Amino acid sequence: MLVATGSGICVFLSFLLQPCSASVCLLWVAKGIEQNFGREIVEMVSMYPKDRVIVHDTAVLGRPNVSQMSVDAAKKWGTQVVIVTSNPEGSRDVVNACKGAGIPAFGPIWDS
Repeated sequence: MLVATGSGICVFLSFLLQPCSASVCLLWVAKGIEQNFGREIVEMVSMYPKDRVIVHDTAVLGRPNVSQMSVDAAKKWGTQVVIVTSNPEGSRDVVNACKGAGIPAFGPIWDS
């Protein structure tokens, strides 16, 4: 499962748009998605299977607990591993929440 907040989606777009035999799911949380990222990116994400995508626009739906949302989605989808791109705090929180739930998770280490 891929978890992106804001522009973190850009890291995953090329991967999501390639044919892949793995069952990949996406959780994307961002503010003003169409206004800030454009119709093209919205269309790219919407081409992905609807049952494997959660897009949460905080301008419309409010700010969620991304860590809990990640754990819940990972359990729902039977995820084997979570990869997150977020800010340092967000990445750390998602990784720690997933690991606490017994779900392997990885994100940037932010050590440089």
